[in-house]
Amino acid sequence: MAKRMLAVALCLAAALALTACQADTEPLALEEPQEHVPTVEELNELLGVQKNAPVSMRTTTVYYQDYVGYLVPVSCSVPLEEGVAKQTLSMMVDNDENNLTARRLGLYPVIPAGTEIDVDLSEEGLAKVSLSKEAKLCPDALSESNMVSAIVQAVTEYPTVKQVQILINGEALDSLPNGVAIGAPLSRCELNLESVDRALDTSDAQRVMVYFESETAPAMVPVTRVVHSNADLETAVLEVLKGPKEGADLATQIPKGTGLISVRKNGGTVTINLSKEFKDVLDGDDGGMAAVKALMLTCKQFPDVKDVKLQVEGRAFDIDTAAMTAPFVVNYDSELSMTSVFGDEFLSMD
Repeated sequence: MAKRMLAVALCLAAALALTACQADTEPLALEEPQEHVPTVEELNELLGVQKNAPVSMRTTTVYYQDYVGYLVPVSCSVPLEEGVAKQTLSMMVDNDENNLTARRLGLYPVIPAGTEIDVDLSEEGLAKVSLSKEAKLCPDALSESNMVSAIVQAVTEYPTVKQVQILINGEALDSLPNGVAIGAPLSRCELNLESVDRALDTSDAQRVMVYFESETAPAMVPVTRVVHSNADLETAVLEVLKGPKEGADLATQIPKGTGLISVRKNGGTVTINLSKEFKDVLDGDDGGMAAVKALMLTCKQFPDVKDVKLQVEGRAFDIDTAAMTAPFVVNYDSELSMTSVFGDEFLSMD
């Protein structure tokens, strides 16, 4: 009897083991088929999107400020889409992403954190830029002025915009808390205007743009200088050679004592002939790149200048042109390099 019961038990155990093995290898079929989850490639195919299709990009210019408070133009590439003016201004708001971009250049966003922006463009060339109440939180008059100037400069980079009306929550105000006037539409301004001795008579003075290096950031800074002569090419080059004012927190790599022999213009080509002292730029850490860029940027403010050639004592000046990827440039947001927002990107050394 015991042997019979043992045999039955063994048979039951074998049957259970066989059932367990079958359960591992033969799962029960679902009552309904599992829904197929399409891949990204399949979705793109259904939507008619080409694989690895290039994204159309365009160059835009944003404005940051350095530690001293100079406004600095920064050129960057953004996707070509509707509302690019609003997109450009949004890149100037103080937030984590924009801070990362600006700090890599040693710069800072100019629009206070949390500011929301709306832009309405009219056919008459007026852009109405409405800022939320956070825009009133600039800590001082300089920051406030920089914010207003940066907005106007950035939006008027687009040729269809002639003036900018700044609103707060959609309403026009006479001024911001620190006194900067915004009651009337604003036009492009003179960036980083140098101070002038109040005792001097400036009634017949003119202004030129010159370029120097920021002492607090690896960036070129446009400076508006008051001159008591014609605001022409020769004057502009002479002012670059003079260098920044003492105590201006700006720098130049042009060697002291460099003299200007001549500036000649033939068609769209400008030839600058400098004294022998200029050769010392080759001994600098950048091989003379910053000095040459300062000269070329200054010349390019004149719209009919297409090409700039340098000479020393009448002979062609040789420089490492491989380092000069684009002579007519502003600061670029990628790899601390430079890119053009002026349309012509080439260097000619003769």
